[in-house]
Amino acid sequence: MWLVRSRRTVVLSILALAAVSAVLLGPVSAQQQPLIAEIAAEGNQYISADVILDEVKDILKIGEPYTEQKAEAARKAVADLGYFDTVAVSYEQVGEDVKVTISVVERQRIEQIIFAGNTVFTDAQLKETIFSKVGHIIASQAIRRDVQRIEDYYDREGYIAQVADVRVDEFGGLTFIINEAYIEHIAIEGLEKTEEWVVRRQIRTQAGELFQQEEITEDIKRIFNKLGIFQDVKFDLRPGQEEPAKAVIPVIQIEEKPTGMVSLAGAYSELDDFVAMVSVAENNLRGRAERVSIDLELGGRTSFDFKFYEPYLDSHDTALDLSLFDTERQRRFVGGAAVSLAEDEFEERRTGATVTLSRPMTDTERVSIGLRSEQVSSSFLQGTRNLGDSIGILAIPGPGPPPPGDTNDPLVVAAPLHPGGRVNSFTLGWQRDNRDIIANPTSGSYQSLSVEMAGGMLGGESTYQRYRFDRRRYFGVRGDKDVLALRLLLGTSTGNIPLFDSFTVGGARSLRGYQQDRYRGESIALLNAEYRYGLSKSLTVVGFVDAGDAFGGVFRTEVPGFDIGADDEDLSIHVGVGFGIRADTPLGPLRLDFGFGEEGSQTHFGFGHTF
Repeated sequence: MWLVRSRRTVVLSILALAAVSAVLLGPVSAQQQPLIAEIAAEGNQYISADVILDEVKDILKIGEPYTEQKAEAARKAVADLGYFDTVAVSYEQVGEDVKVTISVVERQRIEQIIFAGNTVFTDAQLKETIFSKVGHIIASQAIRRDVQRIEDYYDREGYIAQVADVRVDEFGGLTFIINEAYIEHIAIEGLEKTEEWVVRRQIRTQAGELFQQEEITEDIKRIFNKLGIFQDVKFDLRPGQEEPAKAVIPVIQIEEKPTGMVSLAGAYSELDDFVAMVSVAENNLRGRAERVSIDLELGGRTSFDFKFYEPYLDSHDTALDLSLFDTERQRRFVGGAAVSLAEDEFEERRTGATVTLSRPMTDTERVSIGLRSEQVSSSFLQGTRNLGDSIGILAIPGPGPPPPGDTNDPLVVAAPLHPGGRVNSFTLGWQRDNRDIIANPTSGSYQSLSVEMAGGMLGGESTYQRYRFDRRRYFGVRGDKDVLALRLLLGTSTGNIPLFDSFTVGGARSLRGYQQDRYRGESIALLNAEYRYGLSKSLTVVGFVDAGDAFGGVFRTEVPGFDIGADDEDLSIHVGVGFGIRADTPLGPLRLDFGFGEEGSQTHFGFGHTF
């Protein structure tokens, strides 16, 4: 009896287990699994059914068995497209097979795009920046990318902005709320000697304005260039204190450099013998960017030169430049091929004063007026003239019979071939300067035009007009490591310009490879080209080509018949080539050039770049 009951219990248990398995697992054999006869999509309006079906083509295939696992994989693949709020996969029996339906509810569409808080850029400009367009679905991932695009667009244009919020209303309106950063105030750090107002006079950016990188950069450039008393000027940005989310504080960080200098030096040359030099200078007097200097020379020559510069004479940034001088230097008479001299060296002394007032018209342009009054000493040189030649021409004795009562022998006279005199002049000037760094430019340009009128109502012993044009261009090479620098200098004069005020070329700052003031004339044409190759931050090698001439004119002396003509009556280009070194030192940038010209070679020494 027990055995019968046990067998019955086992049979019932097996039947119960089979029934439960059939309910939970479905068909247990391939013959019991329905095959897919058809696949369809429904609920889509904007998204094509082909897009949906293409996404599941490798999961649900016609003719293959349908399982719940495949259905879930298909649902997830369609949901990952990001176009739908809900995705469901269902089936219905079609004979012995099934029809699979993928039902979707599409996400809300963008009906309107709105920007709030933008003042720098228009709605149209911002719409071009983002990828979301009217008709697109509202997708959080796409919106996050658009937020980043808006902020990056502001940054590229030199502004700072934050998309504070993005809102989507029930009507499909997509709104980006933008906070454009404004300047809470401008802080200045690092000043020890300089008064703060001196720096602020160069700052154009004002508190309350929107932050713009370009404007702050121009302020930094202006502070560094115009004042010339700082080692480094840069800025940092900090969040505003009152509204950290909307405001920024540009902090101008300044590193002052030593501005006072006392130097003692001695020098010897064939022209000047031994000279002791004492120089005292302060480029930031009273912490107001005023400049004052006194240069004394004793020994082979005696001179002094006092200079004072006031950059802020009034509220319009009118500048005063004053110079008082009594200088003496040895000069050499060069040129004048028709003149025979026993000694070609002479002393020239200039005593007087200049005063110049200048005022900015724009950030890069200034106009100026200047007065000059100076007495230039006469220099007596011994010249030889043949009385048989034409009056007014100096020459080495030549053939030909002398006029009646004269002799064929040369007459030697002490003639002031370099006559001096008093000059009073008035100068009008204009300049435009947009070099990136004035002391050592790597890009930009400089140009100036001046007209000087001497004599006439101003008095003095000479009446003339002198016109001068200077144009310079700088091109950065190798990422501004190297610089190609060009200069064109043109000038001419009218009236009776004296020899000591004539245009000259030759020497360290004009035509290298030639003696100082080698060519003189009433006009000048000069072209300089330099390639400055940076070896390091403090050392530069320079290759140069100079070409030009000072030409035209006959300069009178105090002795009748002893007039001095320019070496070149017309423009005759003279060329000098060479190389040099520029080195930054505690005394300033030193310049050493080796030039080769038509008459040999010359070594030139100075401070700073030639131009």
